[in-house]
Amino acid sequence: MQLDDSANLTTMKPISIFIVLTIVLTYFSCQKNDVLEDNSFEAEVLGRNPDCGIFAVRFNSNLDKVSEIVGATSSYAIYIAQNLPVELQSPGLTIILEIRKPNPSEVTPCTAQGPAYPWIYVTSAKLKI
Repeated sequence: MQLDDSANLTTMKPISIFIVLTIVLTYFSCQKNDVLEDNSFEAEVLGRNPDCGIFAVRFNSNLDKVSEIVGATSSYAIYIAQNLPVELQSPGLTIILEIRKPNPSEVTPCTAQGPAYPWIYVTSAKLKI
């Protein structure tokens, strides 16, 4: 009977270690998601930029964070919003945006006849409620 008990303990150790490691790894992987940076910002839709024909937005807060993401600053907090959903392209709307820096292929040429604003790429947007 003693041989059976030690055999059970020998097989239980690896299973117990596996279960504990799985729980620990799951915990830390969930923690990692909570620490991810939030790229959501409140902005006001201004209207179609006359140079590019794309809607511009003015950020209401966290302009330093926007500049950090995009790599360019705007003295008036105004940016050209590439990929802004059509249903949110109405001047005066207050929206919540998630943004990133646009790839070079996503920036279209402008006429350069008006003020030049930096570009953002909208990854998601919704109406502020």
